[in-house]
Amino acid sequence: MNEAIAVGALTDVGMRRATNQDAFLAECGVYVVCDGMGGESGGERASAIAVEEFTRLAADGERTRAAIDAAVQRAQRRARALGVELGGIAGTTISGIVLPQWGAGAATSPLAAPHGAHAAAHMPHRGAESVIDDWDATLPGATLDDSTLTGEWQAARGGWAAPCYVVNIGDSRTYHMERADSAVMAWDARTFTQLTHDHSSRQEAIDAGMGEAEAGRRIARNIITRCIGAPHGTHADVFVAPAHGRFIMCSDGCHGELEDATIASIAAAHNDAADAARALVQASLDAGGSDNVTVVVVDMPADRAALGARLEDDEDLGDVHGLDDATVQT
Repeated sequence: MNEAIAVGALTDVGMRRATNQDAFLAECGVYVVCDGMGGESGGERASAIAVEEFTRLAADGERTRAAIDAAVQRAQRRARALGVELGGIAGTTISGIVLPQWGAGAATSPLAAPHGAHAAAHMPHRGAESVIDDWDATLPGATLDDSTLTGEWQAARGGWAAPCYVVNIGDSRTYHMERADSAVMAWDARTFTQLTHDHSSRQEAIDAGMGEAEAGRRIARNIITRCIGAPHGTHADVFVAPAHGRFIMCSDGCHGELEDATIASIAAAHNDAADAARALVQASLDAGGSDNVTVVVVDMPADRAALGARLEDDEDLGDVHGLDDATVQT
């Protein structure tokens, strides 16, 4: 395997909002979306804080569970202090993937270097198209062949794709789909899977036994139960999954407007990561565009499929074995 990672990323203010509180980061093997909340500029600034702290994480060639948790807690402290300063809550969600290692030459490539991800994330609706063209590329140095992995990770692979972390706080989501065994379609919508688990009042009701339709009628989708900047602290759900196939990260401006089946169908219909991101944002706008919408699509090099598993609070990648037989514990 010696192919590059392809990335498409786009954010849009939507049809009804005056400002964009979403942000994204897509560099050096760290791909996340953030959806801010809070009065005045609190949500926008909280998203910027989260992006800044994960940019620090991206600057480190090797990432661990402890390093991810540290980035979350730095963002938590800063966002909470901002909320106190503003007299309320300045919060944000975060969802996406983190590759545990990054090749030696990647940090100097044009798209792997800091690229104004947060600034680009606040372009108005009519200007947003230029963002996706800027990010539409395979990343030089962003290869996942064995030369980028230490001996420990080569041994851990055991014939399946190198692992990555899936990180989530709040109700932004990370999805995954497999490559299709077809000469016509590159991606298989039937394999579309939500890897993350929403931290929301609606999801808690569903987990407690309420039907999804009833929960949708009775509970607003934007009441979240965990965020960066929360008064009583926060922590991330961290999963481990193989770094293969297509990952789709989005704010609720996408998954709140589109059913999962629609997201899957649109994503599978576009072979190119940037085209898929553009189409998902446009479909969200066409469906109403009631919120800011952000989509990051990451296509990993082809490799054998495997499932993933949730990491316990005291686990890291070295503690997980036999992912082929695991299930995604969402």
